[in-house]
Amino acid sequence: MKYTLEKILFGIGIVLLICFFGGLAYIRDDYYTNTITSYASTPLSVYNIIHGIIFLVPSILCFIVSLVLRSKSKNKS
Repeated sequence: MKYTLEKILFGIGIVLLICFFGGLAYIRDDYYTNTITSYASTPLSVYNIIHGIIFLVPSILCFIVSLVLRSKSKNKS
């Protein structure tokens, strides 16, 4: 059971990491090429920080929990 959970968490972490980098590219492209200023006066760094909190932090947590589960399963063997 732990092996399956470890793989699922690792996969979720990878998907979240891909979403993080893809989202950064999209936000940067949209921020500089958007002719209608829907972003008002908010700097790009604010959007990067918000995007990082949404995707990067859970990704890191998934990787850490996956590594902990993996190390526990190896220690029992």
